[in-house]
Amino acid sequence: MADSPATDLPVGDLQLYDNYLPALSPGTWRIEVSHTLAGVDTGSLGATQEFVVSAPQFALDPAVVLSQYPPAGSTGSFAQVLPHIVLTDPLLPWERQLTGAAQAQPWLALLVLRDDELVGGTDSPTRVQTAAVGDFRAPDSVVLKPAVTKEDDVADTDPCGFVELPTAVFTAVTPRLAELRFLSHCRQVNIADKAEQGLDANGLFSVVVGNRFPAAGTSGPQKYVAHLVSLEGLESVLVDQPDFGTHTSVALISLASWIFNSAPDQQQDFRGLVEGLVGQEFDGTSYHPTELWLRLPTPTPPIDTTSPAGAEASQRLLDGFVPMSYQVRTGEQTFAWYRGPLTPLLTPPLDRPGPFLTADSALIYSDGFGVLDASLAVAWGAGRALALADRGFGQSLFVFRQRGHQLTDALLERLTSDAFNATQIAQLSTDTTVQTDFLTMLSADLLQQIGGPTVPPAPSARPAVAASTDPDPQTAVRDFVADPDVRAQIADLVQAELTPVASWLARLLLLYPAPFNLLVPDSRMLAPETLRFFYLDQNWLHALVDGALSVGMASSRDTFFQQTMHDLVHDSALAAAQALRDQLVGVSPPAAEVAENLVSGFLLRSDVVAGWPNLAVRGLLADDTLLKVLRLDRLAPDLLLCLFWGVPDHVELSEPQEGFRFGVDDDGQLPLRQPTAGAATTLGTQLGTPTAPTTYQLLPAALRSADSGVLDLAPDSATGAVQRISAALAAAGAPVPNFGPGDFALQLVKSPEAIRFTAQSD
Repeated sequence: MADSPATDLPVGDLQLYDNYLPALSPGTWRIEVSHTLAGVDTGSLGATQEFVVSAPQFALDPAVVLSQYPPAGSTGSFAQVLPHIVLTDPLLPWERQLTGAAQAQPWLALLVLRDDELVGGTDSPTRVQTAAVGDFRAPDSVVLKPAVTKEDDVADTDPCGFVELPTAVFTAVTPRLAELRFLSHCRQVNIADKAEQGLDANGLFSVVVGNRFPAAGTSGPQKYVAHLVSLEGLESVLVDQPDFGTHTSVALISLASWIFNSAPDQQQDFRGLVEGLVGQEFDGTSYHPTELWLRLPTPTPPIDTTSPAGAEASQRLLDGFVPMSYQVRTGEQTFAWYRGPLTPLLTPPLDRPGPFLTADSALIYSDGFGVLDASLAVAWGAGRALALADRGFGQSLFVFRQRGHQLTDALLERLTSDAFNATQIAQLSTDTTVQTDFLTMLSADLLQQIGGPTVPPAPSARPAVAASTDPDPQTAVRDFVADPDVRAQIADLVQAELTPVASWLARLLLLYPAPFNLLVPDSRMLAPETLRFFYLDQNWLHALVDGALSVGMASSRDTFFQQTMHDLVHDSALAAAQALRDQLVGVSPPAAEVAENLVSGFLLRSDVVAGWPNLAVRGLLADDTLLKVLRLDRLAPDLLLCLFWGVPDHVELSEPQEGFRFGVDDDGQLPLRQPTAGAATTLGTQLGTPTAPTTYQLLPAALRSADSGVLDLAPDSATGAVQRISAALAAAGAPVPNFGPGDFALQLVKSPEAIRFTAQSD
């Protein structure tokens, strides 16, 4: 077993650990400190401090549950899988200790129950009953309650949920005390290909696996209820023939629960759902990958393209535009084309002299058809509205602009002063040595004055300069600031004020605050169970930023400053956007795509997102190098947005490594895995492909009874599943000494399924 979590785990790999034991058990602890000095009475020289180590006992924060399999509410072919639950707390299964058991023995179990096997709780879908902790712990002659010592940080009035099982059902489905440790393990995965959910940066998770295979329904789907229960205080009845006395049922604390339906056919399992996504491009005879672009579906009946207007409308729809109702200033109602930032094609850079200063300046009019394209105008208005709604950004922008005005005013003052003559000002261009001389003077002398009080020279000291010989000072400053070296120096001077502005704009460039209806203006573009790819329109983003930076502009000086510093601000925001998820692994795209700020991505609206919230997403180059992800977020329970820096050659979606399935194949066989051929399995070793040459018939040989579906682990028996699998590995030439929970989990793994989309060739 590995001693500590890995720090360089590759994306897509994982490490398995038998357990992850806490340093202290929960409860009230006391630290005592005393001093002993030779020949001195030190009886009063000491101190005692009590502290409480808290751990869940009667309730669990729902946020601790990362995922479950089968997904909650799903229907699918689950007869060959063992349900499991993934927890974000890697210590949780071992934080409490069962009486008479080693610390490595978990206190949690996942029970898989038919609805008719539960008593009471009919008003809850999962049959959970509620009570105060004090009432739940009260002795009952009919219902066996856990003999639990309440921790000091739990009050009798605290609520708890519990389920009630008949004693016969309890004995039939619960793991025995010696089996528990094989049904829980800890694993570490690289979380670089996951949506941000506040996960442990080390990718550590704990997993509790059920011991029962759900039966497939015969007349229809069979409903099952999975309960993560506490077995604390029930140690005496976790045996083959327990003595329940007068009790006819057993109450267990339920910490998490969900329902699913087991059916003989595939409906809502990962494979079925993802194949449904791929099926969109198949018309029964051939595949059409172009159907996966984000745009309106082809109209029915199709548009007549024989006329110029019909051809224009058809092309607009293919290019991702949507016709929207539009009211002109004079009150007439018409329509305008609109396209959001997510486009089905690469848009060429817009040739414009500078930033848009108003929404109207961003309107595009089609002379041939008399129709407006309002896309960029809407982007500008959205940027302005979002900036106005954020007081913090407004304050940061004001401070930055104020500092920038000081620098600009100082430059204007110096350029019109006698420090430079008209000829030098006129020669401020990047192709002359005067630029270098001027920059030297700026660094050595002028910059010492910029930002400080400007002392105007005496009137007699300023020589008269003919108006016709001096260029416009604003033009001189604008040309001068256009030089990359000058811009870098100015950026350094305003860095403290620029950073918060650039950080806010970085999130804007990645569309974090943008309303979803601006991204997808028509619901038909993203129907349920669809996957749509796109490019990010840099023109739209530029207009969005222009609108945000328009806030607080009240003078020609403000306008001049925005025009002069626009590229500097935008470049800083772009750099911040590319580093926003800098903790993720991945390479930058090819240089040409970097130069074009090329960003691509997809929207996935499917139960795959809801059922697998930690869905793994990878953008890969042709050599399978991982491309950097700029954003990966769930916008809704069933909606995922992904932005790649550049354009991947392949996009791969797969079940999460920390939440893959456990079970057997359709024939009840277990592929035997050995990460290193001919060597013992070492926990913490990278998971490789199966190398043992045989499979083992696990079902129905290792069940408690043929129709129970309950796995008989019985680690101390040669007929139990644990020793059966260990013996099968040895017979296959891959013995595993000290076969433990991590080894058991490795053998039960049903590898995560994945689907790969390949980019179309040009």
